Amino acid sequence: MIGGLVLAGGLSSRMGRDKASLIVDGVTVLERTSRVLRDVGAELVVMSGSRPGGIPDRFDAAGPLGGLASAAPFLPDGRWLVVPVDMPRLCTAVLAPLLSAGGRAARWIGHPLPMALELDDPTRDLIESLMNLPPSERSPSTLLSRLDAVTLPLDGLDTRWLVNCNTPDEWREATS
Repeated sequence: MIGGLVLAGGLSSRMGRDKASLIVDGVTVLERTSRVLRDVGAELVVMSGSRPGGIPDRFDAAGPLGGLASAAPFLPDGRWLVVPVDMPRLCTAVLAPLLSAGGRAARWIGHPLPMALELDDPTRDLIESLMNLPPSERSPSTLLSRLDAVTLPLDGLDTRWLVNCNTPDEWREATS
């Protein structure tokens, strides 16, 4: 089973408004991201975050790992693509290599997200245990390190597809 998890639970405080509702290519970035996940083969697409249809966050201000930790207990076993909602140029060319990379997890060098992740009980237990670490050690990078993730080189990949946007200026630059 291939699934897609959109991390959409942040406060969007630096953006000044809900990042998931920003418009790119005529649709919300949440809709666009969900479509890209389905296009790459995700049979199930879910989102984290306390919004209609989302899996509510169990951890306050815990970042992307907190969103993953909140959702993981409710997701079926399988290969999951975990993507942040704030990547307006995310595309199948970014996600397909992660799916086929093998290993317990895969990422692009220098970019902990998006990631591919084999989700099963041992991975859920690891994610949950990481939430007990100090906040400075609680991150997708720590998870990927503990899973000995396959790291893909950026050779030939347009790195603009990996840009995430946290401020209005970053959004304008990424979408212009």
